[in-house]
Amino acid sequence: MDEIRKPKILAIYLPQFHETADNNLWWGEGFTDWDSVRTAEKYFPEHNEPRIPMEHYYYDLSQRETLERQARQAAEYGIDGFCFYHYYFKDGKKELELPAENLLKWKEIKMPFCFNWASEPWIRSWSRIGGNVWAEKYENGAGKGTGGILAEQAYGDYKDWERHFEYLLPFFRDDRYIKKDGRPIFIFYSPNDIRPLGRMTECWNKMAKEAGFEGLYLIGARLDSPNPYLDAAIIYEPRNSINRLNESGKSRVMGGVRCYEYADIWKNINAASPVYGYRTYFCGVSGYDDTPRRGKSGECLVNATPEIFRDQLKMLMQKSVDYRNEFLFINAWNEWGEGMYLEPDETDKYGYLEAVRSVVDDTYEKQESDMRYGDVHAVKAELSALDHNARKFKTLFEIIDKWLFLEQEGKVNFSGYFDKRQIHTVAIYGMAALGKHLLIQLRKENVNLLFGIDRYVGQFGNDFRIYRPEEEFPEVDAIIITSYDTVSICRQLEGKFKGKILTAEMIIEEMAAFLE
Repeated sequence: MDEIRKPKILAIYLPQFHETADNNLWWGEGFTDWDSVRTAEKYFPEHNEPRIPMEHYYYDLSQRETLERQARQAAEYGIDGFCFYHYYFKDGKKELELPAENLLKWKEIKMPFCFNWASEPWIRSWSRIGGNVWAEKYENGAGKGTGGILAEQAYGDYKDWERHFEYLLPFFRDDRYIKKDGRPIFIFYSPNDIRPLGRMTECWNKMAKEAGFEGLYLIGARLDSPNPYLDAAIIYEPRNSINRLNESGKSRVMGGVRCYEYADIWKNINAASPVYGYRTYFCGVSGYDDTPRRGKSGECLVNATPEIFRDQLKMLMQKSVDYRNEFLFINAWNEWGEGMYLEPDETDKYGYLEAVRSVVDDTYEKQESDMRYGDVHAVKAELSALDHNARKFKTLFEIIDKWLFLEQEGKVNFSGYFDKRQIHTVAIYGMAALGKHLLIQLRKENVNLLFGIDRYVGQFGNDFRIYRPEEEFPEVDAIIITSYDTVSICRQLEGKFKGKILTAEMIIEEMAAFLE
């Protein structure tokens, strides 16, 4: 078995804290997110606001000494690199690009880095429209009449993708840029929003190979199923766990702000399963409180401590080792406007950085022991994945076996099954092998099949519409699920679909029952 090394800890990095011409225009002269941080309000007695950087160090990211200091701190406390948000918009417009561009020039700064493309529009008011935005109270009227969009996002065509890649290439070529197997890693924060993702990534991989790389290593955030154009997924936190706590009713309102227990968020993080079918990287969280930007419409994690962070991060590190992951992400290094940072503050001092250092040291000690006694955790993880796949394919084989038996007996009759249940229109959820066979059979029987639902669209020609699961789709009497993970799919459809939910396995079983 290959040696399992400590995953590299990559901290999400916000390149916001410097003056820009657009911020001056939109929010007022000299604005940075420090303005939101300084003027944050306390909404309930235990509310940890305003956050104050240690020694009141409200730094300027346009200054070389700031990046040098951050690089030294990161290295000293076990952070292996920074994951810079990359803001790139329609027609090549960029925002907050200066820190990364300066870093590219300042080769002596030992700061490993990669990019995370926040590929959404730049929005004027978070409170009213979701997106990448700053505090509503700083709005000075710029952008009115534009629907709130300050920088429009459009993904363009081949020439646009070439121009974007050419901008990125000098960063990819930098020795400090983080790579996997020689391939620069690049994160898509919202890959499902990028309609031409397949053609775009094909273009970029081609250009990467022409530039001497093996290609790019592409990671998608906020995915709930595999994407054929990506190499891996990252479970982005704390949003993933906040959504789950909302679903289970584990939140409370304090001073008008919706709050969640920090420990509960971490329990969800450590319990999260990988995105099925893809290597999945995990993401810890140092905290969260976006009330400096959103006021009482914000959300807040309460009762956060460096001790909880240390203990839970240690578990997440071991989980990453078990899954043989090369990277572990932490949100964030310096998202001060969302109460999400590792940098020292006046309350906890270096507590969160010391927690990271402790986890890293413990991991090295444990790995030295594991090298002597074997890596039981990795074996368990691999066996668990094999067991999942075995059960999946066993189920698929049993369904097809019963279907073939019914076919031999001349008893396959989906149209009769639907007629008895007064089902007149149907859709198929899951267009893989079983879904494809079902499509052919339903067409053969002249069943009124209206559309399919699947992550992968466009594979059945123009005469059969495929919707993505997150899209709105027309009403039908019934949806037939052919995918293995029926429980999570049913959960996704709750509240979105009012008709009957059937499974291919259920229908085949009922047909077969008449022969027994």
